[in-house]
Amino acid sequence: MTDELHSITVSDERLEDCRDVVEPDLQDLIRTTIGSGFSAEEVLIAITELLAEDFAAVLKVPSVR
Repeated sequence: MTDELHSITVSDERLEDCRDVVEPDLQDLIRTTIGSGFSAEEVLIAITELLAEDFAAVLKVPSVR
């Protein structure tokens, strides 16, 4: 792993504030996608995979595709 991976620092307060902003939109996305005919499991797996790809891109580490 790179040194960059070990040097990520996020303040607890900012992370909590960010979660408060993101959570309602995420819940709406989940409900809308389930309403389109996908199961909750499919939605959560798809979101998790997309987040992993974005996280890897931010950290500039390889991702599994």
